[in-house]
Amino acid sequence: MIYFSWATQIILAIISFLWLIPYYIAFKVGNRKYMSKTLDLSCNNRYTLMYYSGFFISILWYIMPFLNQPRFKLNIFSLFDIKVILLENVLYNIILIALIGYFMSVWGTKVVNCNLQATKDRFLHPSKLITEGPYKKVRNPMIMGDLFCHLSFILLLGAIHTLCLYIIYICINLVIVYIENKYSLCIHFKKEYEEYAKKNSSLYESGIMAVCYFLLGNYCDKYLSNYDNIYLNK
Repeated sequence: MIYFSWATQIILAIISFLWLIPYYIAFKVGNRKYMSKTLDLSCNNRYTLMYYSGFFISILWYIMPFLNQPRFKLNIFSLFDIKVILLENVLYNIILIALIGYFMSVWGTKVVNCNLQATKDRFLHPSKLITEGPYKKVRNPMIMGDLFCHLSFILLLGAIHTLCLYIIYICINLVIVYIENKYSLCIHFKKEYEEYAKKNSSLYESGIMAVCYFLLGNYCDKYLSNYDNIYLNK
């Protein structure tokens, strides 16, 4: 059963990575047609559909933690399990639910709305380069919020296999950032983006991510070293 769980998670992770192909085509080929005036972004077209296919990657990684796999004893499914210390599990779940709410509301909804104002009906050529609000200190706040939200969700469900493969989701988001920068921002806002990038180093957000994953690694190492903390039959 554990091997089947691993196989399922790995297959879905690979599928999510392959979903980058239409996203890449949307920017690379779509941008070439847009620059040659043969693509009208205000109309429905296949490149816009390919662009929105990127959202399925995020949805898939929200589904994966629910699939059958070993889980930490501290998770929302074991909230009323008599084998688990109730107070400890309740606090654990409250903290993670609060984090998910925070990342979805502040780093998710607000940033997405801000993005839509600039990219609505024209994902290849935003109406402006956003440098205010969350973007003033973090170059990719929507990506950071999404990564932290998924991580909190995985921990809330105690999904061990999904957590082990989470590095793939990080790589997927890094590829998305690279594609958007190369085929959109660096083309349409070259000088403005270069100045913005100099003032707003990605080291800030990279530092935050590195500290969080270091703490997460220590937590997992300590927790997984004790097999009493794992439900192998779930």
